Amino acid sequence: MATTTQDGREDPAELHGRQVWGIGGPNSGSRSHDGRSALKLHRGISVIAFLLCVLVVVVFLLDHVLAAAIVFAVIALGCVGIFAYCTVQLRGGSSEDGSDGE
Repeated sequence: MATTTQDGREDPAELHGRQVWGIGGPNSGSRSHDGRSALKLHRGISVIAFLLCVLVVVVFLLDHVLAAAIVFAVIALGCVGIFAYCTVQLRGGSSEDGSDGE
């Protein structure tokens, strides 16, 4: 059931889903085409960033620089978190279209 604003219109947040980082405007929700495209872009960037961070961690470990390797390992874990968040938002946006499957 969609919520309405005080003037009787449907709430835009309900229509377009949760706000997506990096884009704005009326179609910036996770259920809109622009929002889903942005989530796919963020998910792809996080994969590339993860791979680069792992490469840097390996290089620092080979050079016996443990502190820098730990820093980049934490950044790599952040990339995994962003990937998981974007994947959940993409799956949630497609299953919250109002149909129950019945």
